[in-house]
Amino acid sequence: EALAEEDDPEKRKLVLSIWDYGGQEVFYALHHVFLTRFGVYCVVFDMSRLVGESANEETIESSIDLLLFWLRSIYMHAKGAPIFLVGTHKDVVSKVEDH
Repeated sequence: EALAEEDDPEKRKLVLSIWDYGGQEVFYALHHVFLTRFGVYCVVFDMSRLVGESANEETIESSIDLLLFWLRSIYMHAKGAPIFLVGTHKDVVSKVEDH
């Protein structure tokens, strides 16, 4: 809304930076630098590891642990920032109720 109300076209520009951590542990020590309340966060996870025929106790537990790790890290460094959870491999999870 603020950008639309701006008279100067140069000030209407919006710059996006997209970072893909890919779960790489080497970046964990840098979370305090990159995770800020000004970001929008997309936490992507494999649905088939949580529900469906290929999910088992080990995959469920490790997936939940990783989701909680990322959610807590974002909360700690970027409290109040929007977070989107995105489940992949929907095609592998055959039951509609599991979606």
